[in-house]
Amino acid sequence: MMALISLISFSMSRRSNSFLVKLIPLAFFLCLSLTFQLPIVKGRIQILPLQIPPPNLIKACNNDNECISWIQTDRSKSDLDSLQKADLKTIAFLALKKIEQEATNVSITVRLKLLNNSAQLSSDTQQALSDCNDHFIPAIELINDAVDSTVNGAFNDAIKYYTTAITDFEVCYPRLKAMRTANSVDVEDYVDNHIAEVANARNALVKFIHIPLDILKAVENLLCV
Repeated sequence: MMALISLISFSMSRRSNSFLVKLIPLAFFLCLSLTFQLPIVKGRIQILPLQIPPPNLIKACNNDNECISWIQTDRSKSDLDSLQKADLKTIAFLALKKIEQEATNVSITVRLKLLNNSAQLSSDTQQALSDCNDHFIPAIELINDAVDSTVNGAFNDAIKYYTTAITDFEVCYPRLKAMRTANSVDVEDYVDNHIAEVANARNALVKFIHIPLDILKAVENLLCV
């Protein structure tokens, strides 16, 4: 900032007033860019304060940007403010609760399809959805067990419960995969849209399913040394 002020003072003594008029907006913009992020949305600059990740979140995520971003995504401002003060155990708890909610959303999708569309579903589709339902329910219960263990500081137990839950989510996939008609994962690549919707939702869940496990292991190492 002082350097910019000196630059302006130098310009006043060496340059014309017209040059100074042009320089001041540039100096202001440079100062602003040091304080704010300036994302461009629809051709307009949107001024947003910098969001510095909480120190304990950085530790729990082992400085992994994907992990840090996933934990903060879809949270209200008050939640993000609380996250700034969260301890390591709380961050592990929040990671498990987030994945539990996401898994529950997929499970609800599966159950609603079985309940509301049974007359429209082929026998293969019904079987594939039922298999997923049979694995999602115990997996979510295991995540809940992992949550309770985390609250009690039993991170080793939480890791065991959550690792088993991951296995259940993975076991759900082969039956869905068998109903693919191509190698890519899009709605058009399945025999019907019901399977496609569940498969894509399940794949979106599994994409980040490793993060709570990584956090549990990191927090256990940090707190139990």
